[in-house]
Amino acid sequence: KPQANGGTGQRTTPVVPRPLGQERSFGWTQQPDGTAILRDSVERLLAFEGMTLEALTIAPTSVTVLVRNGTYLSGAEAIGRTARILTKIMPASVEDFIIVPVVGGIRASATRISRSDIEALEFAPDNAWKSYARAQIGDAAAIGNGETLNEALYPRFLWRLGPYLATSYFDPDSPIRANIGLELSATYDLAPGLALAGKLRKPLAGNVGDGRESDSVIPRVRTDGPIYAAEGDPALTQFTATYQVNVAPDYYGRITGGYLEDMYGGLSTELLWKPVESRLGVGLEMNYVRQRDFDQLFGFRDYDVVTGHASAYYAFENNFHGQIDVGRYLAGDYGATITLDREFDNGWRVGAFATFTDVSFDDFGEGSFDKGLRFSIPLEHFFGTPSRRTEQITLRPLTRDGGARLNVDGRLYETVRGYHDNDLRGSWGRFWR
Repeated sequence: KPQANGGTGQRTTPVVPRPLGQERSFGWTQQPDGTAILRDSVERLLAFEGMTLEALTIAPTSVTVLVRNGTYLSGAEAIGRTARILTKIMPASVEDFIIVPVVGGIRASATRISRSDIEALEFAPDNAWKSYARAQIGDAAAIGNGETLNEALYPRFLWRLGPYLATSYFDPDSPIRANIGLELSATYDLAPGLALAGKLRKPLAGNVGDGRESDSVIPRVRTDGPIYAAEGDPALTQFTATYQVNVAPDYYGRITGGYLEDMYGGLSTELLWKPVESRLGVGLEMNYVRQRDFDQLFGFRDYDVVTGHASAYYAFENNFHGQIDVGRYLAGDYGATITLDREFDNGWRVGAFATFTDVSFDDFGEGSFDKGLRFSIPLEHFFGTPSRRTEQITLRPLTRDGGARLNVDGRLYETVRGYHDNDLRGSWGRFWR
């Protein structure tokens, strides 16, 4: 049961209906500073509700808003709150609202909503389904290229200092191991889609580094994890430069370089095809990485590998999501990973995965092949306040070297799909929240 039924977040801006007969009033277009005043008002109200204005363009009968949602787990809730803000601010002649969520510089989708529908449906029975049926959700690659950006966003530096918990499960000597400490994380947005990011950890207590020494007969790409945990004090677990972009309609691209994770650094590239209205997505990822020194600072060891996968994603009925990744893993082995998740409209996810490669069961070692369960838990469920933060938990019977994949932030499918049609439809009830 959630900590607070309905949540305790910021109230929404109510719909403000237009005065009758004002729909053809265009006098505001003659005011020299009218657009700037409207932009400032939208920016202020979005910030009040935990969102950020990226760009805004106003025409006599339409408005296009590029918005960052840093608060609401449901994309539909962010879109709904933005639409209600526009009913309060926009002149009466502005009928069409085009709302474009921006994630890491990528325009994830474009939702076109009629202002008249919002005014008519706010208190209508079954208004969630009716408003979804009337909305038009499409690709946003061609939207926003010529918009006037919010000058305060670039460059922009953000940082956070807080506790972290790192866990290890199913060691025969100690079924649960954990480290606790402090983590300093920071991002520096240089331009749309271009950002620097880093994480520095200082362990304070724990026993993850006390795990067994590896007995692997294939390259030790993951089983040296206890050594990394023992010697990384402090540990630079990430320091990267990332560029993400809408390559073309239905296509998204990403390039990430630097210290990609605690054990590997190098270059990661990705291309994703995912139409907004489709249940199917197809991606290709290629990486060149080198194993980092155990102290997780700036040096490297003498192991490097080219790794990559072709991936297919599909959203089945009843909120089941499937994924197949085929390619080369960190130990140089070839194979495939099959994943199936059950996702709930409140943000919880439960799934299982299994990986089979050309590493024999004997060479893999105990467990025979990589497998496990994974959970994604929205933190707003416990705090009662809106938050996009989730806790990711992966439970493996054993961590071995076969079937090991690079851990890199910002993979594109998870970046964009929350604003695509299938995910928005499942949570559209929050449009009016």
